[in-house]
Amino acid sequence: MKRFLNKIRNLLFTSYCQFHKVITLGRSYVSGSWPVICNQGSFHLGRGVCFRSFRTKTRIDVFKGASLNIGDGCYINDGVNICCSTSITIGTNTKIADWVVLYDTDFHPIEPTSPVHSESITLGKNVWIGARAMILPGSVIGDHSVIAAGAIVRGHIPAWSIAAGIPAKVIKTFTCDDDWVRP
Repeated sequence: MKRFLNKIRNLLFTSYCQFHKVITLGRSYVSGSWPVICNQGSFHLGRGVCFRSFRTKTRIDVFKGASLNIGDGCYINDGVNICCSTSITIGTNTKIADWVVLYDTDFHPIEPTSPVHSESITLGKNVWIGARAMILPGSVIGDHSVIAAGAIVRGHIPAWSIAAGIPAKVIKTFTCDDDWVRP
């Protein structure tokens, strides 16, 4: 019976996504609360994406003219906040831990004469973003990389790297087969 109810719940989530103009490429899954979605742009959700939210709802905002692409097999945890004003791409099988923030805009100018800074964010495939990390405008994180809990990324993190700190810096590199997927 529980399995049947979960199937119905996930089918309803697909309808919820369609209502919010999310282009779904296959069935996604929800464990706990559904994410709050405010989509005024283009939002593509890959196959087998899992949203897990029991303590704090995930929030996804896609502004007018912006593009958010979440790849197949991604896992998005409690309280993740994604704000897309330009473009955010999340590669396949990426895992995003609790209370991670992805903002591709600074929202406000730094000084009266400067414009608001907005720049795309790209997360490669099989990336792991640790709890409470922040990914800021212009960030590019290479395939298989790990961003440590609490790190703040603004810039480029190469593939097969572990980055930590404020600002995030590479502290270690590693190797793995390109087809390896983090469990």
